Amino acid sequence: MAVSEATARRSAATLRRALGALVAGAVLGCATGGGDAGSATRGRETQRGLLAKTTPIAAATADDPVGNDPATSSLPPADGDTRPGRLLIYSAITGHIPLEERSDYDPNQRNMSPAEREAARARQIELEIQEEISKQESITGAESASAQSDAPILAPRFDPIADPLAAPPAPELRKLPANLFESREVTIPPGQWQNAHKLRVVRRSLDVDRDGAPEEVRYIDTNSGLILRAELDRDFDGTLDAWITYENGTPAIQLLDEDGDGRGDAWESYRDGILLAKTVDTDQDGVKDVFYRYDDAELIEKLRDTNNDGTIDRVETFAGRHRKRIQEDRSLNGQMDTWTTYRVIDGREVISRIERDSHDRGKPNILEIYETEGDSTRLARKEEDLDGDGSIDVVSTYEGGRLVQRAISDEALSPL
Repeated sequence: MAVSEATARRSAATLRRALGALVAGAVLGCATGGGDAGSATRGRETQRGLLAKTTPIAAATADDPVGNDPATSSLPPADGDTRPGRLLIYSAITGHIPLEERSDYDPNQRNMSPAEREAARARQIELEIQEEISKQESITGAESASAQSDAPILAPRFDPIADPLAAPPAPELRKLPANLFESREVTIPPGQWQNAHKLRVVRRSLDVDRDGAPEEVRYIDTNSGLILRAELDRDFDGTLDAWITYENGTPAIQLLDEDGDGRGDAWESYRDGILLAKTVDTDQDGVKDVFYRYDDAELIEKLRDTNNDGTIDRVETFAGRHRKRIQEDRSLNGQMDTWTTYRVIDGREVISRIERDSHDRGKPNILEIYETEGDSTRLARKEEDLDGDGSIDVVSTYEGGRLVQRAISDEALSPL
């Protein structure tokens, strides 16, 4: 059943008018006590007219069976016979079981007269219809509050310089004449470079400005002649800020000090001259918090620990040098709760859908589908499983980013 916001408001207004007429009818019924056949007939005609205006199907159902007209009967009407219209309106409005079908017998009613019982029932109907009107108005208000603005939904920007989509090449040392270096043999004790045994190497240092702080140091294996390690002062400030470890003469690991405090805060691993992974301590607090993974020289995954608790709470996946998906733990409770999918239009990334887990159960229960026209991406459809039973309860349709229609499959959630 699809219900627009304007329709919901009109339905609430209709209910108020129906409620007023019902209460008046109940008071009139109490005043006559059911003994005035003409009054009873007029009251029933009024109910039929009211039903015909509000709920035509209920009006057709409310016709009395033959031979059960209180106006022609010498017996007093049985309980409930004078109010079928009110009950049908109530049932049509709420979708709930009419009062006669409920087992809510009140022993105090045994001492009531028929008129008093009728008045009590009228008050109960009034209360429940008022509750239904309040629910309608709250739903309508929620729709208005949740209606999307005209502002388009933009995909978060990705900085190709700070986060290269193509793997940067392995570091290469400058080709310099050997006579520029100062060379001497040294022994590297076990464990200094995570080496199991002591190493005999040739240390070659380059101090161009002769200030006693070399700009580059290379360590060469005396047996193989291959380079084992290099230490660099990349900004020539007198402090080493890059350390490269080699395997078989090619870079394997590079440690960088990006903030100049003398401690490493970025780690890069290479294989055959190609970057495989990079780990960064972005806030320089000593905790690694961003992790990059590469395949075939392209970025395929970026993971982030935003609160430094040791648990990944944001994962971005890439393909073809474009972002494809983001998984997030926005509540930071250790479990992913938001999944955003992207597609590429005219070479740019746009949001295609967002799935959310509002119940913290590890699986999405809300789906948002977006459409892109020109440079604008807006919400087009929203599906919600409000009770978490795996079935969609509410489907909302949007045009231009604003709510235009809502379909509710669970009648208990429907205003009308």
